[in-house]
Amino acid sequence: MTQPPLISVICCAHNEEEYIDKFVPNLLNALKGFPFEIVLVADRCTDNTVGKAKKYDIKIIEKERKEWKNSYAESLQIGYLNAKGFYIGIIDVDIIVPANFFKDLVPMIKGDLASVAAHVVTYPDTLWNRVMYAWEKTYSVAPLGREPYGAARVMLKKALDKINGFRDMPTPDTDIDIHLAERGYKSVAVSAVKVYHARHVSFGTMVDGQINGGRGRYALGISFVRTLGHALFRFRPLVIYGWLSEWQGSLHTKQEHKTKP
Repeated sequence: MTQPPLISVICCAHNEEEYIDKFVPNLLNALKGFPFEIVLVADRCTDNTVGKAKKYDIKIIEKERKEWKNSYAESLQIGYLNAKGFYIGIIDVDIIVPANFFKDLVPMIKGDLASVAAHVVTYPDTLWNRVMYAWEKTYSVAPLGREPYGAARVMLKKALDKINGFRDMPTPDTDIDIHLAERGYKSVAVSAVKVYHARHVSFGTMVDGQINGGRGRYALGISFVRTLGHALFRFRPLVIYGWLSEWQGSLHTKQEHKTKP
C-alpha cells in the first residue's frame, strides 16, 4: 500500500488456526474499496495460526509472553499501538463479517459518536451453539437493551488516543465505552449489521463466560445490586459468582496490604 490506511483492523488470536481461513477472506472482502491494514496479534500461539496467517498480506505481531493480568486486553493494546488508521476496527478471529460491515458502520462515526458495534449472533450449527443462540434472545428483555460488544466494532482512533487505548481489564470493550463516555463520546450497538460468531461453544466455555463477565463487572465498578439484576434478567446466575469472587479477592489483597510492615 502506498497511502496511509483509513482503517486499521486489530485481530487478536490465540491458537485460532481453525478459523483463519474463514475469517481473513471475509474480512478482506468487507474491506474492498478502503485503504486498510490488518494487524494480527498472535498471543503465544502453539498451533499453526501464524503459519496460516502468513498466506495473507497482513501484519503479524507475535506476542511471546504475557505482561498484563488480562491477556486479551494486552493484545488489543499492542494492536492499537501499532495501528496507523484514522479508524480502528476490532474484530475477533472467530467472527465472520458480511461484505457491508465497514460500508455501513464507518459512515455512522461522526460528531460525538466514536464507537459502533455490530450485532453478534452465535452461529447455531451445534447443540451448545443453538443453546447460546437461543439465550442471546434474552437481550430483548434486558432493561438497558443490548450493550455494545467488543468482538466486532469500528472506532475513531483519535477518541481512543484521548484515553490511551486499552487498560488491563477483564472486559476491555466495556471499559473503553465507559472511558469514552467520560470524554463526551458515545458508543452504540447496531442491530442492522449482523456478524456471526463461528466458534463452537461448550458448557464449559459458557460457564467461564459468565464468571468472567462477573469479574469484569466488579472491575468496572458496577454494583452488586445492578449485577444481580443483570443476572436475573439475562438468566446468567454465575455472573454473581464471578462478581463475588473478584470482590473477595480484592478484600484479601487489601487485607494483605494492611498487614505488611
